[in-house]
Amino acid sequence: MSLYPWFRAASDGHAWITVFFLYMSQSLPLNQVIELSAVYYLSVFVLEVPSGYFSDRIGRRITLLLAAGSLIASYSCFIIGAGFWWFAAGQVLLAAGIAMQSGTDTALHYDSLKALGRESEYAQREASAEQWGLIMLAVATLSGGALGLIDLRLAYVFSLLSASIMALMAWRFVEPQHAEETVALAPSFSSVVLSCLGRLRDPLLGWIFCVVIVLYALAHIVYEFYQPYITLLQLPMLATSDYAPLISGVVISVSMFGGAIGARASIGWQSKLGLIGVLAVAMLVQLGIVAAMAVAVTPLVLTLVCVRNFPMALVHAPVRAAIAPRITRAQRATYLSLQGLSERLFFALLLLGLAADLEKAAPVNEPALLGILTSTLWIGLASALFLFAFSGRIQQELRASRAQATSR
Repeated sequence: MSLYPWFRAASDGHAWITVFFLYMSQSLPLNQVIELSAVYYLSVFVLEVPSGYFSDRIGRRITLLLAAGSLIASYSCFIIGAGFWWFAAGQVLLAAGIAMQSGTDTALHYDSLKALGRESEYAQREASAEQWGLIMLAVATLSGGALGLIDLRLAYVFSLLSASIMALMAWRFVEPQHAEETVALAPSFSSVVLSCLGRLRDPLLGWIFCVVIVLYALAHIVYEFYQPYITLLQLPMLATSDYAPLISGVVISVSMFGGAIGARASIGWQSKLGLIGVLAVAMLVQLGIVAAMAVAVTPLVLTLVCVRNFPMALVHAPVRAAIAPRITRAQRATYLSLQGLSERLFFALLLLGLAADLEKAAPVNEPALLGILTSTLWIGLASALFLFAFSGRIQQELRASRAQATSR
């Protein structure tokens, strides 16, 4: 598994993140740009669970190769064409690549360690891989912002090269083998999905599932709208020249370096605060960022936007470590795909609801942006209060799980 951290780094070379909103809004109105974002999230919704089932049944390696191929095709669409339908094709292919990688990479990691009898190392090694991925993402987004000063398409060229390296590394992976895989007759897709959904009756898994969905939505609202937020800032450099891509690149790059710090600190924070404590801190930070953006458009808020990735990276390894031992190998990628699907479906529906309140062909303006952020803040607050009202019961479940593990 020495290649895994490098694979995670190559797969996170998403330089396009810095410029995607700016690039599409060059030729499309605000409502169509938001609709294209919804196209991406709805496409992931359609592809996420089938890709997880494919990974569980056919194999991790081939799924990751297909993921890399889809990303290469997606970036090619963005580079070659312009207009709604080229962008829509790029979004669907991007969704396919992300969906096939989602859950499969971390499942491959856990499966390989388990085959070697080293699954106890998973949490720390996953945190380290997440750290390297975020460092690469920081470099990529900063590069994307700088390249965007020349031509916004160049950020997609950078991403294309990174996806090509990802494909070469996936080619070198070896499929891990397990005794569990000797079952002659594989269960059907529907039975696996229903079985994974049945896992949510476990109070701990069900609670984590819901909390992560809300965290994802809050983090991605910031991600989705920080670029138009930058364009509305009253900064001298924005008035004289289009420095928005570079500013966007700096902000998101600093955010990714902050995420790398969060990934490195995650296991230590979990040992001090526990899983619930880490998730509570992450939720408070994300709500605080959205609240600050919803109050006013000011450069000071960009310092908080730079913190966006810290809470998400902080929870990644602890959450994966809590989930992985509770799910069998034959269902692991499917379950993680269900988690990812639910995150993206919730966010896609949120985006469509927010877009529905906008006037057709409306430009990006301060009232519209602050209205979107305020609505999201109230939804996030209500969801967080409801979920953490059950934290006492979840703490009891965690104690019971630790007691069972100790008695074995």
